[in-house]
Amino acid sequence: MRWYQTAWGVALLGLGAVMAIAFIVFGVITVKFWWQIKQGQGTFLQKEFYGGFDRDPRAVGNKAEKIDRNVLENGDFPFLGNPGAAIKIVVFGDFRCPNTKAAWPILQKLVNTYGYKVKLIFRSFPVESTHPGANKLAQIGVCAHEQGKYMSAHNYLFTNQDNLPTYLSAEDLTALAKDTSLDLDKLNKCLESSATAVKVSRDYADGFKFGVAGTPTFFVNGQKLQGVVPWETWEELMKKIK
Repeated sequence: MRWYQTAWGVALLGLGAVMAIAFIVFGVITVKFWWQIKQGQGTFLQKEFYGGFDRDPRAVGNKAEKIDRNVLENGDFPFLGNPGAAIKIVVFGDFRCPNTKAAWPILQKLVNTYGYKVKLIFRSFPVESTHPGANKLAQIGVCAHEQGKYMSAHNYLFTNQDNLPTYLSAEDLTALAKDTSLDLDKLNKCLESSATAVKVSRDYADGFKFGVAGTPTFFVNGQKLQGVVPWETWEELMKKIK
């Protein structure tokens, strides 16, 4: 009996075939990337995913629907910048997410530099499975927005992110209300309302529908970017988008 007719010979040939196929697939992918970079399309490698991204386990296998910018951008959402700006940036964030926090100083610089041509819209995508307590903080953001104090609460929650307990006590809410000039009675009533939870769920559902898989995720005039986008990339985008 020849060696390739033995059990170990068949196994060896099978392993060799698998390795050959894997090598061919790797080669095809490499050539494809090389061709795209050669054609000046190399930036596509950066546009979808950047460093600093908290993936939501629930979003595995999520297939995004076609972006409806009316649903994505128009609504009673807190925002900074020019309400009539041609460039609309929607950020889906999580007050418990360290990467959303890391993105905030860059966004501040963006608004301070290009606020006349940008509308920065804030929407919630609390990843409760990864960041316990995120839903409640998102609800606090909704309630603060109702009182016209969203940015005060936004900045407080990120500034104190590392020190906040998983679930805020009455004392924690009192301290938050005092530091952000929120009416505590209105805040408590708002947090008890089911309508507040519905607003947070709507944000999450819209994000999930349009392919948000974690935080932070941005949509720039409907085009998705994931992760902590560096300042240099924002500058490049501002120059390209009229």
